Amino acid sequence: MSVEDRFAILEVIANYSYTYDAKDADGYAALFTEDAVFEVYAGREKPLVHNEGREAIREWARGLHDEMPEGYQSRHNQSGTVFEELGPDAARTRTMLLGTRRYPGDKAPGVSGTGVYSDEWRKTAEGWRFARRTLHMDP
Repeated sequence: MSVEDRFAILEVIANYSYTYDAKDADGYAALFTEDAVFEVYAGREKPLVHNEGREAIREWARGLHDEMPEGYQSRHNQSGTVFEELGPDAARTRTMLLGTRRYPGDKAPGVSGTGVYSDEWRKTAEGWRFARRTLHMDP
């Protein structure tokens, strides 16, 4: 895998934060392959969230965004990305998450959660995309 591929993957990870936090469900979903899987585990065997396919991921994000009160702000702070497997058309990474949220009237943001994303990547005609993104939330 080239340095350019690594940077491209890191840019998708950054855009994940920016698109979700900007409530851009279309831009967010575009970061995933058409057949992608997105899951969130929160201290139990079965996933808290399980979405299959880009359209399901888009609608899930849109639904969450629609539920947020006016003035609500989330921040997905991702760091410490490690490349576990590197290939010409596929990769695996892990990335730490510190999520914050600020409700209207809050004086300062608060921590909404922490965890680690485990990602499987596929290089497509659109560029690198999440084929599977799994968030394991800390207890």
